[in-house]
Amino acid sequence: VKTFTFRSDNQTWFRYRPGQFVTLELPTPDGPLMRTYTLSSSPSRPFSIAVTVKAQAGSIGTRWMFDNVKPGVHVKAYGPAGDFSLHSHPAAKYLFISAGSGVTPMMSMLRWLNDCAPWTDVGFVNCARKPEEIIFRKELE
Repeated sequence: VKTFTFRSDNQTWFRYRPGQFVTLELPTPDGPLMRTYTLSSSPSRPFSIAVTVKAQAGSIGTRWMFDNVKPGVHVKAYGPAGDFSLHSHPAAKYLFISAGSGVTPMMSMLRWLNDCAPWTDVGFVNCARKPEEIIFRKELE
């Protein structure tokens, strides 16, 4: 599992809702490869975006990112897109339930709440097969 953080060359803001996703155009040797990743970052920190990805054995796009995305590498991003956001359901209390890599939109929403509405009551259940598979272990402690 790795988190990749991206920023614009011209220091523009990224505008999105917590929980949304982007499509990255990965310039692989076999041609451009389009892959969709949920943003794990918060729009309350608008000068960068981050995706947290887990590479599976047969994963072409994510494996390419692990091997090739380093500081200075340019990747095109499209979006944001998606309706899975707490902004669509404003409330004083939330219950977030996630499993495995499905935790990434929850982290985006939790980070946003921490920055912008820290008084919000949030219950959070995250499931993993084994403790070592918890993706955001340090942040959840």
